[in-house]
Amino acid sequence: MKRKDESLEDLRRRAEKRLQESQRDLSESSTPEDLQRLVHELEVHQIELELQNEELQHARSELESYLRRYTDLYDFAPVGYLMLAPDGRILQINLTGARMLGADRSRLIEQPFPRFVSAESRPTVASLLAEVFQDRSRDAVVIELPDTGSGTAYVHIEAVVSEDGRECRLILMDVTAQREAEESLKASEWQYRTLFESMSQGVVYQCPDGSIISANPSAERILGVSLRRMKGKKWKDLFPEVVHSDGSGFPEEEHPYMVALRTHETIKDVVMGISQPDCDRHIWLSINAVPQFRPGESSPFQVFMTLDNITDRKRLIAYNTLTPREKEVLALVSNPLGRGAIAEILGISPKTVDKHRENLMAKLSIYEVEELVEFAGLIDQAQP
Repeated sequence: MKRKDESLEDLRRRAEKRLQESQRDLSESSTPEDLQRLVHELEVHQIELELQNEELQHARSELESYLRRYTDLYDFAPVGYLMLAPDGRILQINLTGARMLGADRSRLIEQPFPRFVSAESRPTVASLLAEVFQDRSRDAVVIELPDTGSGTAYVHIEAVVSEDGRECRLILMDVTAQREAEESLKASEWQYRTLFESMSQGVVYQCPDGSIISANPSAERILGVSLRRMKGKKWKDLFPEVVHSDGSGFPEEEHPYMVALRTHETIKDVVMGISQPDCDRHIWLSINAVPQFRPGESSPFQVFMTLDNITDRKRLIAYNTLTPREKEVLALVSNPLGRGAIAEILGISPKTVDKHRENLMAKLSIYEVEELVEFAGLIDQAQP
């Protein structure tokens, strides 16, 4: 301030000296015309100075307006702004940042920033400051603020060092709601995964092209195929022989997932017979197919099917329609007896035994003798 005053005094002395010299020159050799012209120039110069002064006042007013706007934007921004010294002291902070830290701004200046974060997050903040001051690089972390009674608050911090390396600029963004949403989503995913993995009903997810994306353990068990083998395959690749409940063929376009894709509707309780590939065992399924849509899209991005093994249920219903003689034959089939022994016990010919066996397999939708023997054993065990 002293140097500035001295400069102004020196400038005034120089101006007065030049004025005296001008007056001396004028007094010695000036004519009335020269004086009149000089007065005119001084009047013009005066007006120029007044105009310049008006422009300066206008510029000053604009700068003050910009400063007020900047102050409002800085203080009431949706994020916190801080300026830290290398030792972590708060040099400057906006009102949003002060509100996040839970203290008045005047109390925060010159205070160590780590003091206002949770004890668990202080090492993270110390490491962040050391790294950005050392490497002059931009970095970001998520920290916890102390619980003030309304729950733990989470803040995302971005830090960058000033060009001279003397200060660190911090941006604080409240991510509490986002963090809580993520935790809620994780919990929901865990619950869904637990249900998906533990439910007794089989579930299979398929792309619009029919390739299998995922399946739960129950689907693996029901279908007799591992997920690794299923992934990327289509239903017809795994189960080429598919039939309706009446034994007729099951065209691919009638498959529940294809119908769900085509109609955009849930398809329920479709009965389908398949042959498990590894053991050539025939089973019956009840299938529901549900198309799934992304927000704003009108076409399904995938279809999931639920599978229930209704083989025993279907065969028990058919068992109740058998004739007494057919039930006698089935009961004897469960014992390790040949066709001759069965014929002798029933007093019929072996060919008649074969005919009864064929009828049984047709009515029970059984395609292998071994399956017929197994089912006969289940019936025998269920008898009182």
